[in-house]
Amino acid sequence: MVHQSLATRPAVPSRTVPPKSHPTPDVLDVFGSKDNVVREHFQRVLSLSALAMSLILMLIATVADARGLVLTAPLEPVRATTVYTGLSGQMRDVRVQLGDVVVAGDTLAVIHSRDLELKEIIARVLMKKARAVESRLSEMYRRGLVSANQFESVRFDTEVAHYRWLAAYLNLEKTAITAPRNGLVVKVDVKVGDWVLSHTAVAQVIDPRDLQAQLFVPEDRLNAIRMNMPLSAMPTAGGKRALRGRIIEISPIIDSQNGTCKVTGLFLDAGKYVRPGALVNVTIGR
Repeated sequence: MVHQSLATRPAVPSRTVPPKSHPTPDVLDVFGSKDNVVREHFQRVLSLSALAMSLILMLIATVADARGLVLTAPLEPVRATTVYTGLSGQMRDVRVQLGDVVVAGDTLAVIHSRDLELKEIIARVLMKKARAVESRLSEMYRRGLVSANQFESVRFDTEVAHYRWLAAYLNLEKTAITAPRNGLVVKVDVKVGDWVLSHTAVAQVIDPRDLQAQLFVPEDRLNAIRMNMPLSAMPTAGGKRALRGRIIEISPIIDSQNGTCKVTGLFLDAGKYVRPGALVNVTIGR
């Protein structure tokens, strides 16, 4: 019996079959389509989603940076009006004092102006004379004693006299200085007997209900600030009630002197709980 050596024995083919390669399934296969248009659209959506997520994360980081920013500022009235004389003369009467509540049209003070008084008196007398002449010529015209042209000329003279008196009366009315709005008198700058010019301040009237705070935000924190961002103000004098407000204005410029930006916060009806001028600690984002 002949035995073959291992060296001369024919090679037996291996039974091991190499595994088939399995290509990575295309993510678009879940849609059952290989169309290029669908593929491009899906890839665009994926890229937009990534961008949106990035923006959301940036916004969260920005808001987080804004929270905790506390600034101290006084609460000032939103509506405050300084009333001026508007003409020269001597103060005849001052009818208000600090703390008075006034209604629009109330007289605050009266200026004595002899010149305006005389002009009004003269204009009133000339108007009465013109009306008397017109009355007499009206009867004569009815009887045919004067022409239509004569009567028409007299009527025009009467009308001119009336408007001259009205102008003088309105100028005299300016000597009575009135309140421009409903509100609270917080400043009186004149007294009886003072000589004043047309640009002299008489009083200041405010609406004490709605208050605002001017906040000076550091430039490096400005990116965290947004319009209508919530605000919380706590009086430094130890108030127990936090005042709620929001940002209504952001200055477009940076103050080169201190590197801050002025941001205005509005606190509606805050005057019910604090007086105008009260110092508060304002927290942004709460």
